[in-house]
Amino acid sequence: MKSIEGIYVIIDPEFINNEDPVEMSKKVLAGGAKIIQLRNKIGTTLDTIKWGTEISNLCNEYEAISIINDRVDIACITNSDGVHLGQKDIHPDLVKQITHKNLQIGTSNAIISEVEESEKNSSSYIAIGSIFPTTTKSDTRPASLQMLIDAKKICKKPIVAIGGINQQNIESTIDTGVDSVCIATAITLSKDPEKTTKSLSKYFDI
Repeated sequence: MKSIEGIYVIIDPEFINNEDPVEMSKKVLAGGAKIIQLRNKIGTTLDTIKWGTEISNLCNEYEAISIINDRVDIACITNSDGVHLGQKDIHPDLVKQITHKNLQIGTSNAIISEVEESEKNSSSYIAIGSIFPTTTKSDTRPASLQMLIDAKKICKKPIVAIGGINQQNIESTIDTGVDSVCIATAITLSKDPEKTTKSLSKYFDI
C-alpha cells in the first residue's frame, strides 16, 4: 500500500476556478502532489465516476494516491486507492462489508477522542482539522497545532493536517511531525497550481 505522505490536494469543482478537475489534477501531480482527493458536492454521480476514473489513472502514472470523498462505491468503480470518510459517513469498519478491495480509508477528526477512535478502527490514516480557518467547508470544527502534536504521541497511523494550510503556515504545521498536509484553495485557486504545489512540496524531504 502506498504511503500517506507529502502534499495532499483536494480537487473540488467549486474551488478550481471553473477548470476541469482532471486538468487541475494533472497540474498538481506535475508539481509533486502525492495524494489527490476528489470531493464533488455539486456535480452528478456520473461526473464523479468519470473524473474519478481519469484521476485514478493519472495518479497511477505519477505513483500517487487517488482518494474519493464519502463514496466507497465510487472509489471501487473508479479503481481509486481509497475513500475519505467524515464523522457522519459510513463507519470505517463497515467498508470491508462493501468491498474486498484493500482501500486506503481516511477519517476526519477534530477532537482527541475521535483521533483515539480512528487509531483503533479500520482507518488507514487520520485527518485532523480544521487547523486554521478555511472557506472551503462551512461545517468544519476547529482543531489546533497542539492537537497534531498530541495525536502524533498516541497514533501509529499516518496523520494528515487539514484546514486553511498555506505558504505562510505550512512550516509550523509540518514541524508538529505530521506525515502529510492537505491543501485545497491555496493551491487550486493560485495563479499557477503546478508551481505552487512544487513550492509547498519542498517542505517535505521525500
